Amino acid sequence: MNLFSRLIKSFKDVKENKIILLAMIRRNTAGRYKNSYLGFVWHLLLPVLMIIVLYITFSSIRPRPIPGFWIYLSSGMFPISFISSSLRGRAVVSNANYITKMKFPREIVVIASVLTDFLSVLFAYTIIVMVILLAGQPVNWLGAAVLPVELFLMLIFCIGCSFLVSTVTVYIKDVGYFMSVAMRLVFWITPTFFMINEASGLLADIVYYNPFTYFVETFHDILYYGIVPHTLYFVTSLCLAIGFFLVGATVFFHYEKKFPEVL
Repeated sequence: MNLFSRLIKSFKDVKENKIILLAMIRRNTAGRYKNSYLGFVWHLLLPVLMIIVLYITFSSIRPRPIPGFWIYLSSGMFPISFISSSLRGRAVVSNANYITKMKFPREIVVIASVLTDFLSVLFAYTIIVMVILLAGQPVNWLGAAVLPVELFLMLIFCIGCSFLVSTVTVYIKDVGYFMSVAMRLVFWITPTFFMINEASGLLADIVYYNPFTYFVETFHDILYYGIVPHTLYFVTSLCLAIGFFLVGATVFFHYEKKFPEVL
């Protein structure tokens, strides 16, 4: 069975087992914040607190403050937080009991994990857009129409990344821990708290080759600059989404049958 036939089969399998998918999303959400008063709000609290800390810090020490810095930070912070979560690679390992004892499409555990984090991104951007409108910031409605498309591309990209990293983590447990550390470093080389044109020398090269840059900059164009996203950013994010999804799915479908033996 070739990849595209397998993807079609996978789509049908997930659709037929949507009850399991929804149950896992509900379990991921409820279980993560069990016995807490704020519940799902904690899912948003960490990036919001990070935005506040970075805003206070960099607005004080920057020689040239960025106008509307909170919009710039917010529009870039949530994508990088979401992508980082998808690259932790714990989706399959943390659901080992289900995979070894139940028969169901194994890709559901990865999709459920990514969708759980995606819900907070949707909620965050809804709030950001509402605040931008209430603050009277200029909005390019053609650019705003690209926002759902870019969110979908980021979701596909993250599912592909999670397929890949979660599969590798089953066989090499250290990969998950390595990715957690690596993503902390990647945060500082992605233009979330500095503008892309401020990077120079080696940093400029790193930022250019950083795949997360193109997703973040597309959101900056839409929400901060209020323009139609730059063609380079949008097309690159489209290619990254398709490429990583196909690679991740290929690796996942090739090794998934061996998961019960290894886990």
